[in-house]
Amino acid sequence: MGIVEDNILVGEMLQFYFSKDESFEVKFWAVSSEKIPFDRIDDLDIVLCDIGLPGKSGMEVTYLLKQKNPKIHIVMFTVFEEEEKIFQSLKAGASGYLLKSTPLAEIKAGLLDVLNNGAAISPMIAKKVFNYFNLADNSKSNSQNLSPREFDVLSQVLAGYTNKQIAEHLSISLETIKSHVRKIYEKLQLSSRSELFHYYKS
Repeated sequence: MGIVEDNILVGEMLQFYFSKDESFEVKFWAVSSEKIPFDRIDDLDIVLCDIGLPGKSGMEVTYLLKQKNPKIHIVMFTVFEEEEKIFQSLKAGASGYLLKSTPLAEIKAGLLDVLNNGAAISPMIAKKVFNYFNLADNSKSNSQNLSPREFDVLSQVLAGYTNKQIAEHLSISLETIKSHVRKIYEKLQLSSRSELFHYYKS
């Protein structure tokens, strides 16, 4: 994983925490876009990136990283809760959005969810996402021949919930949720949650 964070205390805390966890290998910590080793990100799987960076913003960094390595997952890490910043990040290709008030254990869980094709979005952000997409009035969702259950699953995916959380909410198995998500991707001709976010706001 990589960390992009200009606050030294926060950056040191993140580096120390994830370096001690066998689930992650911290390959770099950069304080700005200029310090990111872009020539060494081909095999990088995930980056936790601050939005309010000096120089290029976290949204710009996300775009640059995705251009260099389309498979990389970017999770935004910030104090900002404004809707525009959230969705600019998602449109740039971010896979999630965590507030800096999130406990370290929950940050870790969110990153692992993303690596398992889930999403990492803080609970207070999830409601903003759901309201922003306003699926009930979105004709696209009705034009793709989604079943009522697939629509339920889609709504919760766009609200930021992981497959496991959706399975709990709908009281059905995790494997069934994964099957629904695959069918949704197939019907919409998409391949990821970030593409779903972009599709429903394009």
